[in-house]
Amino acid sequence: MAIHKPRDDERAIYTVHQAMTDYWTLHGSTQSSADAIRARLKLLNRFIDYELAQGLLQEPVLPSVLDDEWLKRFRTWGTEVDPITQRRRDPETREWTVSTRTRSKSTVEESIIQLKAALRFNAKRMEEVPTLKHLTRAAVTPERSYRLSLDQIAEMLDYAAEGDPTLSPAHATRLMPLRRYLIGAICTLARPDALYDISVLPTRQQWHRNAGVIDLNPAGRIQTRKYRPALPVTGLLVDWLAATDDRLVCHESIVEEGDDRWLVQRPVADVKKAWSVMARRFGIPLGYGPKLMRHSMATLVAQRGVSPTEIPLALGHAMLPPSTRRYVIFSPHYLADTRRAIEDITAELARKVAVPLHARRTQLSIDGRRRPG
Repeated sequence: MAIHKPRDDERAIYTVHQAMTDYWTLHGSTQSSADAIRARLKLLNRFIDYELAQGLLQEPVLPSVLDDEWLKRFRTWGTEVDPITQRRRDPETREWTVSTRTRSKSTVEESIIQLKAALRFNAKRMEEVPTLKHLTRAAVTPERSYRLSLDQIAEMLDYAAEGDPTLSPAHATRLMPLRRYLIGAICTLARPDALYDISVLPTRQQWHRNAGVIDLNPAGRIQTRKYRPALPVTGLLVDWLAATDDRLVCHESIVEEGDDRWLVQRPVADVKKAWSVMARRFGIPLGYGPKLMRHSMATLVAQRGVSPTEIPLALGHAMLPPSTRRYVIFSPHYLADTRRAIEDITAELARKVAVPLHARRTQLSIDGRRRPG
């Protein structure tokens, strides 16, 4: 099949919108990070539409208009003018709530990086690729040193298990996704997106029960720069995985039909809202989201003597060659010190909490339903 080579007149009128559309259609939509790519391109498109409406840009918007001054306006708009709006529906009351928050500077820079990638991808379709300079994450993100102590984590676990009866009698039930998130974060040190992805379904090939390994990267997912490692499974995690039908981080509800009662689990997109309420309750500084658990657990693991060469492997900051990884992760010596440290941490937490750490006792019946028992 012949490949169309753009003519000079076509290159002269090739727009930024076309570049982002072609990049998404031909490349971005096929990537494992497609959702993030789409969100970044959407933000850029919204800003260009905003500038067109304000008369700061005119159609057609060509790559040549993208300069340092345009980047400056985009950064200001993204962090000061255009807030992030979230609509959430309460699973119990079914009522919608709307909240807004300021977009982080690092999120804006990630969109600039994505724009640069889109322009480079379509370099042959335009006259010239503009030179855009993004700021590094270190340049826009203050260094954060706040960490949770074991006592704080224990208090958070009790809160997630008991809820706050003054808010709602069913508050503890609504906090089940948060409790499961905390357990998963303690046992895996995983990033939030990887935690939400943990599933026990055989088709996902994540929980290797007999080998005692949990692979944070499900079958069929291509690894990205945020590498997802495989980790040894601790006793506490085994207990919760065994009480799970699909996703580890899920909502649980009881269904009643006559004298019969069974448990229904439903995956959740995230636990940000529940986390923010809990963070205010326990005085966690603003700006620290669920990922704080990963940073805090990594610190606690390091304090227990795990070597600086092993911790990056457990966190996904370093990786084994694929040919080595497929064998080494099933060795009983793989990340043995990390497992020992996590087991030590969970044992200490078990002594501190008021509510036992283990999962609700259930059993799968012949009909495939999970019933209390």
